[in-house]
Amino acid sequence: MIDLLLGERDAFWRPRRFVARSTAFAFVAAALALAGCSVSIPLPGFIDDQPTGAIKPKAAPAALSSAYDSRDWRLAEPVLSSTLRAKDGDPPGAWSNPETGMHGEFLAVAGSFERDGRPCRAFVARVVGKDGAPVKTLQGVGCPREGEEAAIYDVSPWSGL
Repeated sequence: MIDLLLGERDAFWRPRRFVARSTAFAFVAAALALAGCSVSIPLPGFIDDQPTGAIKPKAAPAALSSAYDSRDWRLAEPVLSSTLRAKDGDPPGAWSNPETGMHGEFLAVAGSFERDGRPCRAFVARVVGKDGAPVKTLQGVGCPREGEEAAIYDVSPWSGL
C-alpha cells in the first residue's frame, strides 16, 4: 500500500516539476535575451568624437552687461575684437553710441597668449556714461573670434597698477 501511495505521489508531482523547470528555463532565456539590450556596440557613422561636455557655450558679455547696454555692446564688440588683434603700441580702440550717449575705449595691455587654442590678450576697457556720468574701468582677457566677435573672460573692475 505504501508503494501505491508513493507511485501516486510521483504521478502527482511529475507534471508540476515539468512546469517549474519550463518556467525557470523560460525565465533564464528571457533574461539572457534582454541582457543583450544593455550591450552597446559603437557605430562609427553615428558617434561624434567630441563629447558633449567639451562643447563650450559662446562667451557672452555677461560680465560687461552692467557696463554695456546691448545696443552699446553691438558697437563696442567689433572695436574690442580689432583692438585684441592690433599690434603692441597701437592706439586704443574707441567706440561711441550717439543713440545712448555712451562711449569708451579698449586698450590691449599685454602680449598675445593662447587660451583654448585661440590667441588672447589682456585688455582694459573704459566706459563713460551719459552726460559725463562716472567713468567705469574694467580689466579682462579677450580672444578675437571669427568676424567681429570676441570671447571675454575674467572681467573685473580695474585694480590699477
